[in-house]
Amino acid sequence: MNSSIVYSEEIYGWEFLEFEHFEDVKFMIVGLPDVGLVGAITGMHLIRSKDMSYTVGIDHYGALPPVVIMNRGRVLHPIRIYRSGDVAALITDVPILPAAIPSFSAAVVEYSRRRGIEYIISTTGVGNPKRLEQEKPSLYWLASDKKASLLASSLRMASEPEQGIIVGPYAIILKEAMKKHVHNLVLLADSFIDIPDPEAAAVIVEGINSITGLNVSVEELIKQAEEIKLRMRDLMKETKAVMARMGKEMEYRAPILYT
Repeated sequence: MNSSIVYSEEIYGWEFLEFEHFEDVKFMIVGLPDVGLVGAITGMHLIRSKDMSYTVGIDHYGALPPVVIMNRGRVLHPIRIYRSGDVAALITDVPILPAAIPSFSAAVVEYSRRRGIEYIISTTGVGNPKRLEQEKPSLYWLASDKKASLLASSLRMASEPEQGIIVGPYAIILKEAMKKHVHNLVLLADSFIDIPDPEAAAVIVEGINSITGLNVSVEELIKQAEEIKLRMRDLMKETKAVMARMGKEMEYRAPILYT
């Protein structure tokens, strides 16, 4: 059975439809389809592990395919926010098309600002051609400001990347967060570029545990890695096509300025 909408708001053309009043959230975990589907797998695992409730649906008839998601008799929006306590997770069943990325990313930051969310935590992979040789992927972080950097201080065995380029929605979320004084922490793990990488997602989840105190086990994530790779291969194929259109290959070259 579907829940009733208790509040709706349009931001930059995107509809945010609340099925529960969305307040008192400290952390918003953003898990979008990207390199290795690391963010998508992270978000999915957090939602299932903490039995988070479907709280907000996000839609845009002009920017998304005409699609609804069916699950156990419920009709779900393609982009959704779930929550448990003071932690929320944003996931999507469809890749965000390049033309829609700027407005979507800006809308997520503005919605977070209006709802008083303290931290947006972006989760993604960073393609590493030597990923197959790694026993455990490395974790990196990038912060929008000093307060987000302090949040990252609880991350053990994680470091700031010395240099690099971020392309896609996480780049705009970071820039919008800086502009609108919303604290944004980007968590990145070494990953395969075009193969779903649950092991990289597990590293991100462990980082989120340190930051939020969620205490989510990654044992099942590791155990079901091969099953997850098979289940998410179609989304990875769609995401790979979108990444090619948004110039994702720029992430694999060094920036021109060295300091």
